[in-house]
Amino acid sequence: MIKALILIKGYKTKFGTDLEDTLPMNYIVGKPFLEHQIEFLKSQNVKEMIFVIDKNSDNIKSYFGNGLSWGVEITYLESEIPLGSAGAIKKAEKYLGDMFIIMNGDSYSHVDIGKLIEVHERNRLVATICLTRAKDSSDYGYVVLEKEKIKSFSEKSFSGEGLVNSGVYLFSRGILDWIEEDKFSSLEIDVFPKLSLKGSLAGYLYDGYFMDLKKPETYKKFREDVLSSLLLKPTGTVKDALKKIVQSGINIVLIVDESIRLQGVLTDRIIKNFLLNGGDINDFAKKAMIDNPIIARNTDSKEKINEILLKGINSLPIIDEQGKVIDVEFRTDRIKENLFPIVRGRAPLRIGLAGGGTDLPNFFEKYGGVVISSTIDKYCYGTIIKRADNKIIIDSDITSDKDVTVSSIKDLKYDGKFDLIKAIIKLMNPDFGFELYLHNDVPPGRGLGSSASLSVLVISLLAYMQNKSYDEYKIAEIAYNAEREELKIRGGWQDQYAAAIGGFNFMEFSKDKTLVYPLRIKKDIIRELNGHMLLCYVGQEHFSSDIHKSTEEQMERDEGEVLSNLKRIKEIALETKDCLLKNEIKRIGELLHESWENKRKLGNKTSNPVIDEFYEIGLKNGAYGGKLLGAGGGGYILFFYSPKKRNQLVRALKNAGGEIMTFNFESEGVTLWTSKNKI
Repeated sequence: MIKALILIKGYKTKFGTDLEDTLPMNYIVGKPFLEHQIEFLKSQNVKEMIFVIDKNSDNIKSYFGNGLSWGVEITYLESEIPLGSAGAIKKAEKYLGDMFIIMNGDSYSHVDIGKLIEVHERNRLVATICLTRAKDSSDYGYVVLEKEKIKSFSEKSFSGEGLVNSGVYLFSRGILDWIEEDKFSSLEIDVFPKLSLKGSLAGYLYDGYFMDLKKPETYKKFREDVLSSLLLKPTGTVKDALKKIVQSGINIVLIVDESIRLQGVLTDRIIKNFLLNGGDINDFAKKAMIDNPIIARNTDSKEKINEILLKGINSLPIIDEQGKVIDVEFRTDRIKENLFPIVRGRAPLRIGLAGGGTDLPNFFEKYGGVVISSTIDKYCYGTIIKRADNKIIIDSDITSDKDVTVSSIKDLKYDGKFDLIKAIIKLMNPDFGFELYLHNDVPPGRGLGSSASLSVLVISLLAYMQNKSYDEYKIAEIAYNAEREELKIRGGWQDQYAAAIGGFNFMEFSKDKTLVYPLRIKKDIIRELNGHMLLCYVGQEHFSSDIHKSTEEQMERDEGEVLSNLKRIKEIALETKDCLLKNEIKRIGELLHESWENKRKLGNKTSNPVIDEFYEIGLKNGAYGGKLLGAGGGGYILFFYSPKKRNQLVRALKNAGGEIMTFNFESEGVTLWTSKNKI
């Protein structure tokens, strides 16, 4: 099915006093001008539309939503900077089919789309312009047409009578090759003149109804024309009234005399009641009409008119002093500014100080697990923007892939691109479209729990948009289910809770429950601890699920030894908690070392010669101890050192190819805030 892309420019008008902020949303006989365009396109069997809007178009999005109320499907393309008519089409490339219609949001015509398609297909060119005759061509693109080929196109350069561009186009996908990407460009200035010189531009001459609403005189005429389409003489038939309702898409017919004075009204409901009570469809309209309808006068205030409509009146004729019909108002929600908030957030990464491995279900369900971790000042960042349509756009630096765009949630497929984000979306099942922009201070696979932090952040952003209030436990549970249950990725429980809650936490895991106890560590102890730690990246980013699988396989081969190591790791975690609370800082380094010695025995993928070499360099150059963070296999080693030896340690690690990252402890978990800046 062919799509229509409507260029909505957001004009500020200088005529009239009852106009909305943008010309396409001006109410004309009870509904915005853009709604008249939608009804026209729908009558031509065009039911998929793309609205090109600017960042100040919440009124349009709020009013039309995804278009289902009008029996159409609307997609919104919003640009932060002006792109021009051609640039906007280039940006919409991923939404367009092999052939598509372009319309301006400030003009109206009754062009026959079927005939336009016939001309386009007959000429087999990339573009066909709908042309109309004008007495003054100075405000339009002037065209020289030979048969059905446009020989020249010049924008607003001719003032005489001639053929002009009506703002309705039919393009083949090849038009996109004529438009530069990410650059302001105009169809009328940058594209059509070139196409005409190449003989690649066709013209369809249309002599029917055309209105340019930017001009006060034509705007007024269009308003009069729409109102006129609702008028019927008393000698018209009930059948004539029904035809008018169907053709206009407006559920009222105004019965008027020769002077346009109101005599009565007919609606779909009034006609049905008339026919059910024995009336005939060929009877005169005056026989079926309500001859004493509720009306308002042009001298009535808007408040009075709204008060009448709120009493349950669906349509309200407006008459002047002589009783002539001059307008119709309808009971409608009008433009209620639904919120399309921009919400931003960040979730901290974490370092595991002790207990890693005991938070795996195959251990803690039998023996109980304990973990101590703290969040640090490295983050995953995200921005979510609610859309009026159902489209979902995911843009993240997790991979080098381009963004993912789908028409709705049902089109999300697990294909290796942002699968964790997709799993969260499926679990939370939002009933709206949105755009999600994500980036990280630290790439994934380095042992800092970035995938869990990302999950916690996305869940929190979506929950905000869904107006749901989740506590930290619920957020962590959803994050865990997305990764472990939905995607079957092996792993522990600690990362999700760390990112959600933040700060230093002592966590207990059992088969029945998870308990998280924030550790009330004095600020001086935290500062002292910070002054003894650094991170060294040793390369070899890893997929933690593979490491956990290796641990499980090791347990199957030698359950006794693995259990012994995990139980000792659990004991070390309990000792670490005491040291933190009692300010026994030096002992932390020794416990980190012993914990690592036990952990590297859990599987053959936990460590490797590169990791072992870096660790030995650290011990020889001032580190009391340390441990590889995360499941193992690569990433960051956390070193605990003497401040006297810090420079020596850093030089040695850098000389070996390590990357040093300093950090501070972070006391907050995931944090959200709203932004009024639409950039």
